[in-house]
Amino acid sequence: MCGIAGVFKARSETADLAAVLQRMADSLIHRGPDASGLCVFPELAAGVACRRLSLVDVSTGGQPILNEDGDIALVMNGAIYNYRELRARLERRGHRFRGASDTEVIVHLYEDDGVDCLEELNGMFALAVLDARARRLLLARDGAGMKPLYWTETPAGIVFGSEVKALEASGSVDLEPDWSGIDAFLTVGYVPAPHTCFRGIRRLAAGECIVFGEGACEARTFWRLRFETSAVPRSEEEYAEELERLLRAAVRSHLDAEVPVGAFVSGGWDSSLVATYAAQAASAPLKTYSLVFPEDPAADESVYSRAVAKALGTEHVEVEFRNADLPRHLPSLMRHLEEPCTATPVLLDYHLSATAGPQVKAVIGGEGSDELFAGYPWLRSDAYYRMRPLAPRPLARALRDVVFDRRLVRACSVLGADDEVEADIEWFRAFTEREKNALLRPEWRVANTDLDRIRPDAEALASTSDRLQRRLALDFTRRLADGILFGHDKMCMAHSLELRMPFLDRSVIDFARRLPSSLKLGRGRREKHLLSRLVDCLPPIVAGRRKSGLRYPERMLVAEPNRTYVRDLLLDSNGCSGLFRASALAPFLRRSLAAPGEATRLVWMLVVLQSWWTEFFGA
Repeated sequence: MCGIAGVFKARSETADLAAVLQRMADSLIHRGPDASGLCVFPELAAGVACRRLSLVDVSTGGQPILNEDGDIALVMNGAIYNYRELRARLERRGHRFRGASDTEVIVHLYEDDGVDCLEELNGMFALAVLDARARRLLLARDGAGMKPLYWTETPAGIVFGSEVKALEASGSVDLEPDWSGIDAFLTVGYVPAPHTCFRGIRRLAAGECIVFGEGACEARTFWRLRFETSAVPRSEEEYAEELERLLRAAVRSHLDAEVPVGAFVSGGWDSSLVATYAAQAASAPLKTYSLVFPEDPAADESVYSRAVAKALGTEHVEVEFRNADLPRHLPSLMRHLEEPCTATPVLLDYHLSATAGPQVKAVIGGEGSDELFAGYPWLRSDAYYRMRPLAPRPLARALRDVVFDRRLVRACSVLGADDEVEADIEWFRAFTEREKNALLRPEWRVANTDLDRIRPDAEALASTSDRLQRRLALDFTRRLADGILFGHDKMCMAHSLELRMPFLDRSVIDFARRLPSSLKLGRGRREKHLLSRLVDCLPPIVAGRRKSGLRYPERMLVAEPNRTYVRDLLLDSNGCSGLFRASALAPFLRRSLAAPGEATRLVWMLVVLQSWWTEFFGA
């Protein structure tokens, strides 16, 4: 619900540091248009700043927030959902509170428990604590990765912020491309933390904290996904009852605000369940938002979202997306996205948030369910894996370099992978090494793609006991945290809109970690088997449908005038300078834009990358 920024071990005078912090905060006004605040600790040559989007404790919850003695200051972007329980415990210990915000709870919890306090927070957050007592700075990001936080070390000090633009506004950061990050994007469609597409700038990984003190910085993971086996055998009905209870409680906690909270409704199970529980718990009619695609009936799901809205009696708002919205939104979208990402349809997020943002300050959605309860079709795709022991890997890799059909590229990539984890990553491969080397200018090529950067956390992998858990570990710790949630946050906050995700409540995550795989992929390998036990409360037309993710209209890139726009954007920008070799790009576009299909996904990746490059580095 905020944008945060700060400097540690600054090389400037106190007055100059305050001016730097104000510039950094002003660059984040879209994340927090309601209020601004900063504080400076001269003895640390440090300070923090915040732009606030007021949802909880609107009148007295301004940031930065200090402890009773005034020697610890905190800024946070996000929301803590168990703050009332934590506050009651702290008050029993003798702590005094000035207001009623969730952020103030963390200051006092940190006083008592230090860095270990992070393990007690149930919520989404990126936060910074300046501690004059210990002469240190703490940066941390929630375990699921719902809120971003960037940092870099410069000659002028350590600089951090919710977005890259805050670092740039400090005046001590010059943006330069990081080709390893760009290579990772071209490989899988997102950049895995802690890497970014800007040289020297790091993004905290999900569940990571960093402490900067008098000496070197110390980074550690305070929370990670670990699968467990339930100690007590239980029936499917008992599991379903517990999941419903937990999810209803999570929705209630995520509605906690002094302003109305709306809902994004796609018409699928996840968002529809969240909206249903929200409508039942809310004290006023819920306002819901969904996209419609009048130019592409195949992508349009309005029949489902309308059924949900009608059943719940919500104030429903339909937002039309047309192909012409692509060139209209793209430049502004890229400035807010800051790094190329195609793991989620960011253009649709941006367009929907542009309507919802001026009407509500927060919405709830169904993100995270697919990664916890096995909602993606790829999770049941075993045919290629059964062939792996029989296929010569060098031959599979060689064949991948001579085929163009994307299904064959995927098959050869999976068959040629060195191990099962790499095969999972290869399933999502976009461009092969051959394709990248052919398209990119020689000076921009990276010698080798390091797939180890995209692997799930080692401890998360070690906790898995079957193929499904291994794949869910990849989905949750990489694609969700570094791609999907990254895109959702940037696109919603571009319009001063906070997205809250009850499926990523700590209680629901802990439940999913212990849930047997047989209740995720059930009989007939049906996705989200246990969740299907909860959908009887939905309209029959919604309860009976199969998974269909939000996606771009198939003809968005190939229909005129967008087809010409795409060709002009890519070819004109790369005629004599830029990212790509025009001689290789032109035939690639000709083949890929011949008709809608999976190859157009690759074109969209190039469009996003070129638009990002143009926005930050010129044509």
